Amino acid sequence: MSSLTPTGKRSPAGPPQRKGRPMPHRTAYPAVHRGHRPAGALTRAAAALALVLAATLAPAAGRASEESGAFDVSFGGIRAGVIAFRAQETAAGAYTAHGSARASGLLGALFDAEIDTVAQGTVSGNTYRPKVAREVTIDGKDDTERTYRYSGAGVPTITRTPPRGPSSHAAPPEAQAGTVDTTTAAWAILRDRPAALACQLDISIYDGRRRHRIELNRAEPAQGGLTCSGRYTRVAGFSPDDMAERREWPLTMRYAAIPGGTLRVEQLSFPTSFGRARITRR
Repeated sequence: MSSLTPTGKRSPAGPPQRKGRPMPHRTAYPAVHRGHRPAGALTRAAAALALVLAATLAPAAGRASEESGAFDVSFGGIRAGVIAFRAQETAAGAYTAHGSARASGLLGALFDAEIDTVAQGTVSGNTYRPKVAREVTIDGKDDTERTYRYSGAGVPTITRTPPRGPSSHAAPPEAQAGTVDTTTAAWAILRDRPAALACQLDISIYDGRRRHRIELNRAEPAQGGLTCSGRYTRVAGFSPDDMAERREWPLTMRYAAIPGGTLRVEQLSFPTSFGRARITRR
């Protein structure tokens, strides 16, 4: 399947056809649903942490650096899928990131969908300002496309094809200034960071319905790297029952030191009722 460009066109050189069923993609964080049943939300968390599975990048002006990574996703020690990313950033701070995800095992039998995403924007330090993002979900039944366009003030306008009315609890887009799309968030969480910027991420994500917040800000030296502690917070767009049930979950990020004073994500983990979820670099 060819990869998306932000204009919605397919690039001529895309990833090869993938075997198996891709993992569903909606969020980039471990949201948990009523009754402490996080399977759907954590699946989306893992999927949206996927920025590119063998995807090519749209061209960007100026000299640019590229990075990529592949991760195994597991719940309670049971492998659930593979995610990966590849992104490009210019010296001026312009970025392009594509994404997709694939499930395996039981999860692959339960979900039959293919996801292709792309986001473009600018970044300075740990501050991300998306300009446009697209998410295409193909499952053979309810194919959908979402386009996010951001104003100069960072307010998203979201178009869904086919159109669908907002849910009763959805957070309104006009109130989401300063948020980022899920692809940008995934890249921000999983990318390599210089030591001065690691464990200093505070990012708010809006997926067209819900607003979430990821904080990774408590650093502790670890053998060969650094460990960050933080939290995921439900902010808006959830039902009153969901908000009353629980609003925050702890996160743990483990970095490994690599040459050049850079830290690389080795694992992101968080608790679930199915056991600890782990997103582990291959």
